[in-house]
Amino acid sequence: MYLHALKTALLLSLAIVAAPAFAATVPADTPGVQDLIRDRQDRLLEEQRRRLDELKELPGKQATPVAPATPEDTRCFTISRIELKGADSLSPAERDALIKPFQNKCLGVAQLNDLLKTITDHYLDKGLVTTRAYLPQQDLSTGDLP
Repeated sequence: MYLHALKTALLLSLAIVAAPAFAATVPADTPGVQDLIRDRQDRLLEEQRRRLDELKELPGKQATPVAPATPEDTRCFTISRIELKGADSLSPAERDALIKPFQNKCLGVAQLNDLLKTITDHYLDKGLVTTRAYLPQQDLSTGDLP
């Protein structure tokens, strides 16, 4: 019985001693801490703006689609239909504006690369920095570029 009373007294005294630790409150943010947080947020925002500006200034970037130049090599294919597959983020008007300068033209390797670059640059302008246009291997003699 004495041992039971001793255990109870010990547990009660530990609970009383530990109670102030549980009741301690976290001090509110001081003006100095708020200034540090605001400065950090401003620096992060400025860094994001700088990175976006760097992406916009990539070399060789053109603002509008340009009609393809005459092919330099002798190999070219008259492309009458261009289809953009998987371009869900582009409206039909955007698709037409991008591919119109290249349709019904004789396109060689350089002009096909210009088409891909034009589409990729448009994606970059929309902020889709991880999206790229590409061409899978295909037969262009049909005049279709899917």
